Amino acid sequence: MASGRDARLPWRLGRLPLLLCLLLLKSSARAAHIKKAEATTTTNAGAEAAEGQFDRYYHEEELGSALREAAAAGPPGLARLFSIGRSVEGRPLWVLRLTAGLGSLILESDAGPDAAGPDAAGPLVPGRPQVKLVGNMHGDETVSRQVLIYLARELAAGYRRGDPRLVRLLNTTDVYLLPSLNPDGFERAREGDCGLDDGGPPGASGRDNSRGRDLNRSFPDQFSTGEPPALDEVPEVRALIEWIRRNK
Repeated sequence: MASGRDARLPWRLGRLPLLLCLLLLKSSARAAHIKKAEATTTTNAGAEAAEGQFDRYYHEEELGSALREAAAAGPPGLARLFSIGRSVEGRPLWVLRLTAGLGSLILESDAGPDAAGPDAAGPLVPGRPQVKLVGNMHGDETVSRQVLIYLARELAAGYRRGDPRLVRLLNTTDVYLLPSLNPDGFERAREGDCGLDDGGPPGASGRDNSRGRDLNRSFPDQFSTGEPPALDEVPEVRALIEWIRRNK
């Protein structure tokens, strides 16, 4: 016959997993609460920064101003706004650079929006990887244009308010945001019109550039499946290629 101590042993072993489960559930609930609180704080801060600013698309006269405001949302030395060139119709191809340690806040290149030389973006930071995000390559695909403007402001404002993820990101990464590679097409695009220039003059729908060229299909083709147009017909693509080659 088993002793009283032996009889209680299975009960104690059965209770142990229950206690562990309760402890794990309590720990998980606490972690979830912390994550939810962090997410709420970030969301609320972002919502306050975005209130009344991202409820419409920005046209040419507003795009530069919106990027200047995004840069100003961060602390001095975090942002630099410059242009890598101009579109067919002469609109600047704005790029906002965000990374810690740029020295001083420069909202526009001293050489003006035509500046696209090797010094337009400022000196590179040794050992810091670069990320380049390009939006609105098709002029009538507009969401990326506005998203990158929003992202610019959130990165800059988040760094200023000390968001640990954004501080870590911009302390270790060189971020370049080009919201619109096809500003001419954007200005022609009409909400709800998803045509592909069928039956109309070149570039009529806003998808292509002003010379009727699809920028997304105008880069050199590494697989030789098609002949892209001459880069003289797509100054937007030429500017992007030259900038990437120069700034890498």
